Amino acid sequence: MLRAIGRIVTAFALLTGVSAATLAAAAPARAAWSDAHQVTVTRTGGFAGVNERYEVSAGTVHVYTANLLATVGTREFRRLCPAYPAGTGADRFHYTVTVTYRSGVTKTVSTEDGAEAPELLWQVIDMTMQISRDLAPIS
Repeated sequence: MLRAIGRIVTAFALLTGVSAATLAAAAPARAAWSDAHQVTVTRTGGFAGVNERYEVSAGTVHVYTANLLATVGTREFRRLCPAYPAGTGADRFHYTVTVTYRSGVTKTVSTEDGAEAPELLWQVIDMTMQISRDLAPIS
């Protein structure tokens, strides 16, 4: 069955003038984005001028780690703009999300409280911070 599908794809590629090398070269580009390895959120600012860093990697043992890494590997996340500013205002928290993929490709998105950023970005920020807080030692 798989051989038959492979033959059909090859025949289609030959008929349309697309070489197998072109098809093979396109596959790694997609894989580079889909394999998220690490998510880092930095939160700065606010009234007290905080500077906090939250990090979740593929090795982080938490019930939501796989969900977070899958979310930042989606096409919707990859299409986010680099920045979602809120405009003027004092004492706001500023967030920078940096995702590193196994290929070495990174995606960075920044926003701040009060910005009209997509809900997906806020979900990634919240999930990353929650996982990090859940795993932080109690002092």
